[in-house]
Amino acid sequence: MTRPLRSLSYVLAGLLALSLSACAPSLSPLYSDYEIQTDVEGQTIDQPLAERIAEALAEAGWQSAPSSAPNAIATEERRVRSWGLYNIVVSLEAVPVGESYVRLYLHPYRKYFTGNRSKIPYLKRGLRRALLKDLNETFERQGLVAVGTKLERNRQASAR
Repeated sequence: MTRPLRSLSYVLAGLLALSLSACAPSLSPLYSDYEIQTDVEGQTIDQPLAERIAEALAEAGWQSAPSSAPNAIATEERRVRSWGLYNIVVSLEAVPVGESYVRLYLHPYRKYFTGNRSKIPYLKRGLRRALLKDLNETFERQGLVAVGTKLERNRQASAR
């Protein structure tokens, strides 16, 4: 292969790799953190944390379910997308972390028409945003302010 053709092939391979990387989905972890506030708009909240979380989940339309962990508040599965061969269903689990944070775990699954299920290892940003929009608003009314994931907090800190 001559030198100009080799250089051209490297350039074309680089452009192909660059264009394919632009098509990669933007992935988000399967949790979100909330900071616990003791007052909302000047009103002190005396309600226990577990009740505040359960009330916020119910207000956002999630039904309570038994949890395997004693301090976790879990929800029933809810269908969030339908793709023909399978539905995407999600359940939530809110777990207090220390005295100042609550971590909300998202448990997404593909539920196939055959009855089989498979765990989804990540969420695309659009689906995550759709799931958390109502939750963030209802949690905020209960004094739980969204602080995002560790990755999001690192990005915000480095942008300053």
